[in-house]
Amino acid sequence: MISNIAGVVVLYNPEEDIIDNVSTYYNSLQKLYVVDNSEVPSEKVLQELSKNFPHTEYHHLANNQGIAKALNIAASRAIEEGFDWLLTMDQDSQASEDMIPKLLEVSANIPKEQVGIIAPRYILETDSLDAEQSNLQEVDVAITSGNLLNLCAFKEVGPFREDFFIDYVDHEYCLRLKLSNYKIVINNKVLLYHKLGDSKSHSFLGYQVNASHHNFLRRYYITRNRLAVLKEFKIQFPQYYRNESTNNLREFIKIILFEKNKVKKIKSVYKGYLDFRRNKFGKYRHN
Repeated sequence: MISNIAGVVVLYNPEEDIIDNVSTYYNSLQKLYVVDNSEVPSEKVLQELSKNFPHTEYHHLANNQGIAKALNIAASRAIEEGFDWLLTMDQDSQASEDMIPKLLEVSANIPKEQVGIIAPRYILETDSLDAEQSNLQEVDVAITSGNLLNLCAFKEVGPFREDFFIDYVDHEYCLRLKLSNYKIVINNKVLLYHKLGDSKSHSFLGYQVNASHHNFLRRYYITRNRLAVLKEFKIQFPQYYRNESTNNLREFIKIILFEKNKVKKIKSVYKGYLDFRRNKFGKYRHN
């Protein structure tokens, strides 16, 4: 157990495999905050969490208040209780062996006060481990799951952006950390096994192409929040801007070529664009 690290797992209608997932990192934490966005919590899952992981603190957010709200609650509680780091986990992610201690090895090369987030290498179901990677890699952004968040940096930079609700909460926060001169560091020797939506591989003109198959609601948030981040950070991070602008176009093409419910998803993309232009954020509302 590493005494200055707490963790948070954010739930939304979790399956029972959440217990196996949490068990891959729980023993490296002094405390785990469980923040549940499910409209109706699963009593069976709660009983199993309580039985298997005694050092937990449970918070239920009625009416699904989003991942940013959940992260802010956990970070604030961890600061109140004197922790230095907060491990942020999705319910679908599994840690590799000794992930947390290995992540902290970054501090042997980079002083803690310079690091905002230490992240693992993310392994998706469609990924191969053949490619060699350098040990430490400074990046612009990292996804939320598997991160060690420096809580001193959190106190300086401020909370996650709750009006984003879900998508691009992590990107926006990483870029904000970098503007405050904190580094986002990936330790490529540390692995996190992560499930990304309903990602599937498709054959197209002799190539294998991965499409995320996010539902229409996620397409709304991705479009709206991505455009907001691009607008906010275009000047400071031009390479990020170019990459994400390209991804925006590629994902739209993949929806047309490979995904189901194309019309509904395209309408959601358009609504996300309109709400971005109107500066209308927060939880999705039907109109």
